[in-house]
Amino acid sequence: GVPVNSRVSSKIQQLLNTLKRPKRPPLKEFFVDDFEELLEVQQPDPNQPKPEGNQVNVLKGEPLGVVTNWPPSLLAALQRWGTTQSKAPCLTALDTTGKAIYTLTYG
Repeated sequence: GVPVNSRVSSKIQQLLNTLKRPKRPPLKEFFVDDFEELLEVQQPDPNQPKPEGNQVNVLKGEPLGVVTNWPPSLLAALQRWGTTQSKAPCLTALDTTGKAIYTLTYG
């Protein structure tokens, strides 16, 4: 017979073993069915500190004065500010020494 180089054969075998493995794990490994755990009511830790003081409630204050030129929403206000003040800085990124690296403007 023809002599076979064992080094080539082992490389071919390794390649075959690699090709036989699935490229992606089955979907079962990605999803965990924890629906039953979500329905369980967790008991509070008895060693957890208890809240102190009075309970705070949200109070509804007086409405702000009606100004006719205010935008109806935050998005509309940002859009208006961006069109009128396009060169104004919106966001500045700093390096570790505190120097400004990038400045993003509204325009």
